[in-house]
Amino acid sequence: MISIFRSYQPAVIFLLLLYLILFRLVLFLEPVTFQPPETANLLSNFSYRGFSSLATNRNWVYHVVSILLIFLQALYFNYLVNFYRILSKSSYLAAFSYILVSSLFVEFTLLTSALMANTFLLIAIGRIFSLYKKEGATAIVFDAAWWVSIASLFFFPYILFFVFVIAAITVLRPFNVREYFLAAIGLLLPYYFMGVYFFWIDKLPEFLQSLIISELRFNTEVLERSSRILVMGIPLGAVILWTALFIQANLFRMVVQVRNYLIVIVWFFIAGILSLLVQFKGDLSHFIWLTVPAGISFAFFFAEFRKRLVSEILHFFIILAILFYQYFYLFN
Repeated sequence: MISIFRSYQPAVIFLLLLYLILFRLVLFLEPVTFQPPETANLLSNFSYRGFSSLATNRNWVYHVVSILLIFLQALYFNYLVNFYRILSKSSYLAAFSYILVSSLFVEFTLLTSALMANTFLLIAIGRIFSLYKKEGATAIVFDAAWWVSIASLFFFPYILFFVFVIAAITVLRPFNVREYFLAAIGLLLPYYFMGVYFFWIDKLPEFLQSLIISELRFNTEVLERSSRILVMGIPLGAVILWTALFIQANLFRMVVQVRNYLIVIVWFFIAGILSLLVQFKGDLSHFIWLTVPAGISFAFFFAEFRKRLVSEILHFFIILAILFYQYFYLFN
């Protein structure tokens, strides 16, 4: 099955959509109720209000929007991987891997604030990748920080992905104080505009209160400890570890540009871990950012692992585990 997605034929896009729907059927077989969180961040609240006007007694609208969002994210992610030649050959393996990782847990399949914010993190990655050997890149630096800021207005913990932006500038660009300064402006400007808006409607204190970080702490006590975490975590960790070892062994055979992009993705992973220090309440949807580094890891694994039968067996096992825990989690 994986060999289908090693192709780069446009018809594979339709198969990707069917593959995505396979993991979302459970949401429609016995309609799963999605309740927008009461404490969602600013732009998430605006989005939920817009969807609720369409979804009065039509809960399926949330699920359809979620499917379309993941599908578009996967195609854009695939475009970035192919355009910047992160894999040796163009294919749809990156989109295939992105969809697989985005289906590991039921929480990943719902229209959460983190899922919506992930869209803007992907756009920021696209802007970051275009920095390499670019003259006059100040506008690109500003854009990358801007999109991270927009992501944080959907899901506030993602503001720590600004660390990723700063690290990427350091890796991909010669030192230039003005670029770091513009990155800071790009991060702060959306908050300034929102502050002006809330000042205009006389709700500025409420807006400022929502931005307070009481403490930087990853509360491990609220982490779920269950068989599904273990069953999904083992293959996920194994693939990431294999990819890390593969890249390390072949690092100096890779084009310098690709090498730098992979370092940037490592910083994306670090920033994702740091985001757990802010407002983490144990919800697995917080981990949706893993679709990027884990998506690249699976794409490398499926593209480069020599024993194709092993990769097919692993893929089949993950599919069965996803479907089992989806039905078990939702209907028990």
